[in-house]
Amino acid sequence: MALSKEEIKKNIVDQLFWDARVDASSITVEFTDGTVKLNGTVPTFLAREAAEEDVWSIPGVSSVQNNIEVRHPSMAQIPSDAEIKEILSSILQWDPDIDSSDVLINVENGNVTLDGSVPSLWQKLRIEEIAAEINGVIFLHNRLTVVPTAHYVDELIAKDVVAALDRTADINVNTVDVQVSDGRVVLSGNVSSYNALKAAENCARYTDGVIEVINNLQIT
Repeated sequence: MALSKEEIKKNIVDQLFWDARVDASSITVEFTDGTVKLNGTVPTFLAREAAEEDVWSIPGVSSVQNNIEVRHPSMAQIPSDAEIKEILSSILQWDPDIDSSDVLINVENGNVTLDGSVPSLWQKLRIEEIAAEINGVIFLHNRLTVVPTAHYVDELIAKDVVAALDRTADINVNTVDVQVSDGRVVLSGNVSSYNALKAAENCARYTDGVIEVINNLQIT
């Protein structure tokens, strides 16, 4: 039995207040025809991203407009732009799994911009996750490009992605279409849940040679 609009909205609000990463006391939720609009404020960028993730996990949600703003508590000790840049640079430098030698970091008023290149898509996304966790970050622009260190054939990339999908629980590989062009993967078709959608996306993200993933999967 399909949930009512009121029930879906309640599940969204309950999920936000459940998540210890999110202070949902200043977040408002609007829900119309599958679309969720989030407004209000949170104290960190990580909380902003976590709130959106929570909303996507609720059945009945088809799109999310995240208008939440990051506002630091008035008494909080916030790092300067230079300190944020230094912290992020240091973390990346000491991470043995990330090649950040060609990563450029710029910070202005808490807005972090990442430029340059990395060898793989998962490294690009991991750097974004690390930056999001740094105190003082208000917004993040990830403009890193992925430049693989080896040559990969699209047909073999597609084969690897499909094989990974086939090994993954809750995914019916017969309902997912995989197209690859110049390392860019487009996923389309249907999956049964948000968890399956994210799992399918990760199958593409973590495949060698992939430089971008466009996820057009629908939850049915």
